[in-house]
Amino acid sequence: MKQEEKMLLGRLKQALNPDLKTTVITEECRERELSQIFETAKRHTVLPLLFDVYEDDSHVAEGYGEVLRQSAVVTVRSNYRLLFLTKYITQLLEKEGICAILLKGAATASYYPVPELRKSGDVDILIPREESFQRAVELLKKEGFIECEDQFTQHHIELKNDEGISVEVHSILAEPFESRKMNQYLETLLLAYEEHVIQNDSWGITIYQPGDAYHAFYLVVHMLQHFLRAGFGLKFLCDWTVFWNREVAEEEKETFLCLVKESGTKGFVTVLTKACMEYLGLREQSAGFLLEKSELPGETDLKRLAEEFMEEVFAGGEFGHDDRQRMVAMRGTGITAYIREFHHQMHLNYPKVGNIFLLWPLLWLLTLWRFLHNNRAIRKVKGWDILKEAGRRSRLIDRMKLFS
Repeated sequence: MKQEEKMLLGRLKQALNPDLKTTVITEECRERELSQIFETAKRHTVLPLLFDVYEDDSHVAEGYGEVLRQSAVVTVRSNYRLLFLTKYITQLLEKEGICAILLKGAATASYYPVPELRKSGDVDILIPREESFQRAVELLKKEGFIECEDQFTQHHIELKNDEGISVEVHSILAEPFESRKMNQYLETLLLAYEEHVIQNDSWGITIYQPGDAYHAFYLVVHMLQHFLRAGFGLKFLCDWTVFWNREVAEEEKETFLCLVKESGTKGFVTVLTKACMEYLGLREQSAGFLLEKSELPGETDLKRLAEEFMEEVFAGGEFGHDDRQRMVAMRGTGITAYIREFHHQMHLNYPKVGNIFLLWPLLWLLTLWRFLHNNRAIRKVKGWDILKEAGRRSRLIDRMKLFS
């Protein structure tokens, strides 16, 4: 990792753990690296979290201090707008007998030292019962929400209110993975999410969210979904750190371990947890149980794997936007993995007709054309470079024994 990336991690560690002693950074290093630290933090949407860390730092130039203040103010205002929009939506649906569960957002932010500084961009609501999903969408449309013309995913419908704020109504936890077994497992969990709803009153209003085990599992699924595509940024790692740096009941821990073992995500969770311990202040006494009974090979150097994982996070930036050559990471490293992923992309691109066997040759050609066209015309990169990058990232995934 670059020096400014290590320094950013040190400052985020302070922000997430206010009781830690201040990291000593020389004035010379500050002048040389501060602009890069702020720029990287902005790309990863964690800049507001640094406000309290730098607020009383006399060595920070006035310009940088103003940037932090503005970032914090905008984030706080946006978060309260989203919070009350969440309350309005869940109460509206509750009156109609529809269970609506908040995913991430204010639920996860409530565990931060300063919840208002955790940046959110939209409202994610899970409707666990299939028969209630379309009714929930129609109710929101009657209340003035507009369904977006372009829907780019299969697992939720995006609507917007008159302020342009996105509300994603989820019918399932994540976009289908390449692993059919994982997709079937996620479907079986929907009613469990309804059975494990808890109230969170920490904001001064009541929001309904998953219980700790299912909350943590959704964080894993959401991170994994982005990681297998273009990648994700530091904010998700901050979420993981603050979530476990608190008291969690033993039965919730046991349930969570069952969920990750049954889903085949234990290796991913192990590496993720180790990275947060090494760089963001996740306490071993709080989350050490996640490293026990590791399913990774005995010769695996977990610390080195965590470092490579963190380098991967920095390389892609928030949702992989920093690297145009990034698209997916595959499960496996041989030619079979490429074929399997290509077939999976065909199903994602054409979900309504992808199950018609006779149409597969045509759909494969259309998927290939879309891949080549988008890379050349939109992303301005060579398809071969993307395939090589996918292979490199897949080797990291392979070492995590994902879905095995």
